[in-house]
Amino acid sequence: MENEYLILKKKQEKIINNFPQFFAFSDEQLKEGLIKLNVTEKNILSTGFGGFIKISDKNKYKEMWEIINKQIEEAIKNKIYLFKAFVYEMGNHEYCYSQEDEEVLSAVGINRELKEEEKVVYEKAKEKYFSSVVM
Repeated sequence: MENEYLILKKKQEKIINNFPQFFAFSDEQLKEGLIKLNVTEKNILSTGFGGFIKISDKNKYKEMWEIINKQIEEAIKNKIYLFKAFVYEMGNHEYCYSQEDEEVLSAVGINRELKEEEKVVYEKAKEKYFSSVVM
């Protein structure tokens, strides 16, 4: 059975990667990005973490993230999706060493305290994860 979490994650990555933007961490990368978007520095807006978009794309960018966040909110209502997301991100963030719950939750898209039913799923995911980890 396919992992619903990874399917949604790949779909969203494709949407994000196809958005007209660039990342720059040096002057050279900034110049290349400006050429890529065919703009000047006056026409770009920082999205944080080295990302830039055209000022004219600000609303489209905001809408893209609203759609993605709504998809995540809807998906995490599904316990199977949530379980698979937790297990995957525990592995992805080496939970066996860090045991940083916030890293896992943030990666899944949860930036709040877990609801009771989500706590149950999280505990089951931890059991599954630790049963498959060789330490």
